[in-house]
Amino acid sequence: MASLDTTQKEVSLHTSAEEAMETEEGGSSQAGDSAERQNPKHRLVHLDLKGAPPKISYLAQVIPLFKKFGATGLLVEYEDMFPYNGELRELAGAHAYSQEEIQQLQELAKEHDMLYVPLVQTFGHFEFVLKHDKFRHLREVDMYPMALCPSNTESLVVVKKMIDQLMAAHPDVRYLHIGADEVFHLALCKACKLRMAEQMWSDRQLFLDHIMTVLSYIKVMYPNVKAIMWDDMLRETSMAHLQAYGIGEMVEPMVWCYLPRLSGTFLTVSFEDLWKKYAAVFKSAWIGTAFKGATGSSQYIVPINYHLQNHLAWLAQLDNIPSSLTVQGWALTGWSRYDHYATHCELLPAAIPSLALCLQTVVHGGFTEDCAFHRKVSEELGFSQTIQVQVVPKLKTIAQEGRFPGAKLFQAVHVLVNLDADYIEFLNGDRLVSNPCFTMCCFPCPVPLSRYTGWMTDYHVRKNFTNPCHLEFIIHVASRLQEEFSKLHREMDICLSEVYDPSTVEEWLVVHFKSPIDKLSEILGTAKTQIERYSSKNTCSS
Repeated sequence: MASLDTTQKEVSLHTSAEEAMETEEGGSSQAGDSAERQNPKHRLVHLDLKGAPPKISYLAQVIPLFKKFGATGLLVEYEDMFPYNGELRELAGAHAYSQEEIQQLQELAKEHDMLYVPLVQTFGHFEFVLKHDKFRHLREVDMYPMALCPSNTESLVVVKKMIDQLMAAHPDVRYLHIGADEVFHLALCKACKLRMAEQMWSDRQLFLDHIMTVLSYIKVMYPNVKAIMWDDMLRETSMAHLQAYGIGEMVEPMVWCYLPRLSGTFLTVSFEDLWKKYAAVFKSAWIGTAFKGATGSSQYIVPINYHLQNHLAWLAQLDNIPSSLTVQGWALTGWSRYDHYATHCELLPAAIPSLALCLQTVVHGGFTEDCAFHRKVSEELGFSQTIQVQVVPKLKTIAQEGRFPGAKLFQAVHVLVNLDADYIEFLNGDRLVSNPCFTMCCFPCPVPLSRYTGWMTDYHVRKNFTNPCHLEFIIHVASRLQEEFSKLHREMDICLSEVYDPSTVEEWLVVHFKSPIDKLSEILGTAKTQIERYSSKNTCSS
């Protein structure tokens, strides 16, 4: 792929993909099919609602921003935020959207001329269903709630009811995403093993049989709807099996990889072999990237450059896709949890700058830190300087700017990352700092900040073998950290509540603040108790 020289031109955030291609010095960077391929038609923003689902009022503020920066649609993964009813009422979470809110969300997309693609899981990542006692008997492995058993006839009954309720709430959609990724527990139960033996199937054929049944149901009941599925369970399935089942006529795979470098192998399958196989089986495919939620299950600050590199890698990969396989578009995923039981990863407001830059990178076909749209996006989001894309354990500068919905949360997580770095360094680090106590004691040299691990270990406390000079410094640092954590906790409680429901606010604050605040309280209590021992003794001779 020919890189775009975005440093030599001014660009508009509203420039279409095709116009962006033509503005490169010397004309279009690619001719004909290649130029079109570099900017597929659709750019979907993924809303992962199984974690930290925003209030509809917040989504109403940011969806216009999505559109402005280049999004053409939404990929909405409801999980337990969908208002299931009747026999499925247990599946709806306590703070699930109402039917009216579901309709409002669709109207927001329609108002901004955006495609709306709902996603319902139909095989793996079924925790939100299988965690309930009522549906436990549908598990592939009784101990684990991740995957349903495809050999249990009731499994398809439940899946079909879920699809029907979802489609009833989305009568005008053109696409339905059926998930089907990461079926970690497949062909393990007695019923599946017996069925495979009788049919002389492999585990991949068992997978295909279930998926084809789901896809056939959609085609019969909703003939105007095209199905999409994640591709990972197809990567190691033979071309012969894919063709024999006719899956290419039933679904469009969404080929996903969230790494900053798409190396020569994609899991155990090379890209060359993957594209060759998919081109022989499918007419169309999608690309799955990530603008957040792909660098750690408890990550809370977005490493923007990591995600930019992921999109740049996919832009480079586009030219390797055979022309017979139409690339329908991109899905820029923004995962909120790794699964139903995981904690939150990055919040949507904290990822708005990342999303904006990733969308513009796709629109314009490239990115450099001094490119024109980096400046444009930064200005549009209310930053006086270009958005910092490099993230390190401790930020050199803390973002105190931004005029976009949720900017206060974006700023707060930047404060938290530095505060966490100071806290970890206090517990474990060896950075040298100046100690006023030692200065007064004619020992002005710097000393380790980690006085806690050096002078107040469990051994020191148990033996009452501590030095008040060091204890006072520990109290000084721990008190400051505790005060800063408590202050930030109060501030984040307010700004989180503007975007999220009470349960999300509670979970986020407990996960990120309770442990350090409690630990600091423990350290302070121990240090003060040790000092009181010395205060109660008359150690000076008169």
